[in-house]
Amino acid sequence: MRTILLILPYDMSVRTFLRGNLLSMLIDSKRVRLVMASRNPDDVMGSAATWRSIIRPFRRRNSVPFVWSDIRFTLGFLFHLVLVYRFNVVHGFRGFLDRLKQSPASRRTAFREGLPVLHPFGFPWPRSARLLTALQKFYWMGWTRHVAAAELFDETRPDLVVLFHCQTPFVTPYAQEARHRGIPMLGVNGSWDQPTTKGPLVPGLAEIAVQSAQVKGELTEYHGVAPERIHITGWPQMDLYADPGTFVARDVFLSRLGLPSQTRYVLIGAYSERLGAHEPAMCLALAQAAAAGLFGPDCVIYVRCHPLELEWEDRFRDLRGLPQVVVEPPRLGDLQHLANLIRHAGCVVASAGTINLDAVALDTPSVAVAFEDESLPFYDRPSRRYDMEHIVSVLNAGGLRIARSQQGLHDAVAAYLADPTCDAEGRRSLRERHLEPLDGGASRRLADFILKNVA
Repeated sequence: MRTILLILPYDMSVRTFLRGNLLSMLIDSKRVRLVMASRNPDDVMGSAATWRSIIRPFRRRNSVPFVWSDIRFTLGFLFHLVLVYRFNVVHGFRGFLDRLKQSPASRRTAFREGLPVLHPFGFPWPRSARLLTALQKFYWMGWTRHVAAAELFDETRPDLVVLFHCQTPFVTPYAQEARHRGIPMLGVNGSWDQPTTKGPLVPGLAEIAVQSAQVKGELTEYHGVAPERIHITGWPQMDLYADPGTFVARDVFLSRLGLPSQTRYVLIGAYSERLGAHEPAMCLALAQAAAAGLFGPDCVIYVRCHPLELEWEDRFRDLRGLPQVVVEPPRLGDLQHLANLIRHAGCVVASAGTINLDAVALDTPSVAVAFEDESLPFYDRPSRRYDMEHIVSVLNAGGLRIARSQQGLHDAVAAYLADPTCDAEGRRSLRERHLEPLDGGASRRLADFILKNVA
């Protein structure tokens, strides 16, 4: 029996992996033994997969090899930020170049979240493609190998390594170990934004699975991956959208939400503070407009907090008790609930979030918030996020309405509530380029992609 080692460094990618049928499809094949490296042992609960912890530096200090490995890992993390900075600058990605022009306070906040937006990462000669190539070769010489990865490979003896995220330092030790031992590697693109935001790919990937034709084109154009090595599987987390059993009748769902059956609601896909500082005031203004009857009768503003938001009670405290508002606490992993929230909404409002694409997948009208807040420095304004390459390509399809001001947001919401068929053709075009295939078979295609490489 062949062994597949799955590396899932982020909780959100684990959620995508586990909430579909992918894990069970791989296990049910009876052809492989699965070992999953992630942060949480509960990720494999109730399955036949074996769990191992992802590398978490300085959690084990019981030996000199571990301490030195952790030091190299940390240095490798910082060096990776250098590569990301230079890769994005060399390719002229406007979204990243805009970030470099933000105020020092905004850049410090972004850096604390792991984004290399401090200029020392590009010193010297940040636009030198030759220097970038030389630095990449040095990074991949093998000095970031980690004793924990070596022990995992010794224990499990994998025949195939699958990296769920191909542009992060957290998979580097595993990729280094696989290359050193001559074990084939597959990549699974982490998200639609990553080819133009997260820096260079892990070298040595035999093939890569991606969500859409758009991502495939970006990997070919910017990362030099041959088209025949890239396989479009679709979005596994959207498989449930093609399953009629996912959805319940509208009146039943509204009852679950504690809302009257005649209620229409505007769903706000909220962000955390860093990307959604404007959202509490935005939601309060929407609630006031709904109370004034701007959106017609029985309209509620339904705020869905980001699944990883910790400060939601404080951020949205001004909305408490308002009759036109519901604030849903963070919920991680309940994709069926989210699918019904989106399907039954009058429209979805989000600040350049993936939930805009979920809405388009379900043909629900969606508004993208791109406020030109003149009280903020130009490059700190929410609208600058819409200069990012992956979002520009979505906007060009014409399936989303852009709100540049609070009044513009009110107008867009009112138009969609009055006529949900507005921009239906643009949504169809957007689905074709960014979301198809939406037939419920993405998990099966991804499982087949993995299994055929371990035959």
